[in-house]
Amino acid sequence: MQENRSLHNALRQVRHHVGKVNIHGFSVSGLATYLQLPEYDFCVDMGECPVSAIGINHVFLTHAHGDHSRCLMRHHSLRRMMGVEKPSVYYISEDLVPGAEKWIHSEAIFEGVPEQRFKLPEIVAMKAGEKVPLKYRKDLSIEAFRTRHTQVGRQNFLPSMGVTLYNHKNKLKDEFLGYDTTQIIELRKQGIEITREVFDPLITFMGDCLGDNLTDPDLAAIWNSEVLVTECTFVDDGEESMADKKGHTHIAQLVKALEIYGPTMQCKHIVLNHFSMKYSSDHILGTILKKIPEAYRDKIIAFI
Repeated sequence: MQENRSLHNALRQVRHHVGKVNIHGFSVSGLATYLQLPEYDFCVDMGECPVSAIGINHVFLTHAHGDHSRCLMRHHSLRRMMGVEKPSVYYISEDLVPGAEKWIHSEAIFEGVPEQRFKLPEIVAMKAGEKVPLKYRKDLSIEAFRTRHTQVGRQNFLPSMGVTLYNHKNKLKDEFLGYDTTQIIELRKQGIEITREVFDPLITFMGDCLGDNLTDPDLAAIWNSEVLVTECTFVDDGEESMADKKGHTHIAQLVKALEIYGPTMQCKHIVLNHFSMKYSSDHILGTILKKIPEAYRDKIIAFI
């Protein structure tokens, strides 16, 4: 199979407008992954740090593999060097925070930062199932969830997480919808809570993960996001066992998930990323056309 070498430049950004979001970035297995949502001031992973990432304040790290994490501190350093006023915020699995802090400290000392001047960036330790508002965007919240990626030993997995970005707002409770302004003001004076919190799932990122995460009943909520971004590292016949061995997803597992959740899912767009570097863009697109059922083909976007 002929390689498409233009796919392998991590600074050559791919840009797609999907639903309500613009996704800018790059994602090729083993090389680099970073997925920016410019209008939402949010980025998932930092396997490379282009200039466009410097203005993004919130970064979520799915896992610690270098092609997803290695430029996290490059992002932090460039922002300081260029005088960005707001401190960046990094959202990291609570299991990874101690190691991340040691890594950040070691990298700073290696670069010659005096010990007395070293300061950790702001890190938010993420717990699965906990909704956390973005520091500089109170209208947005994120919720992380556990995924299974690569095994460490026979029973344990490297800590990895997916994340859902929500529009967060307060809406008038249904029982007060017919009230006029005067009545609403009076209710407020009485201390009655008249609003309810609403979280609308905008987009979900799976990160690197085994394909069976897509059919896990505990993760069924991923199919409620308007946009689902999921890895699809392997697409060829006969590579299913390789996908499992490497901790990644095969397109056949996506097809199986669509058979289960497709008829009832609220998801309008499915973005496939993290393809193996051995595939050409034509091969990827041709395989999607061949293997994805026609009923769902219009929902699929290849991030290439």
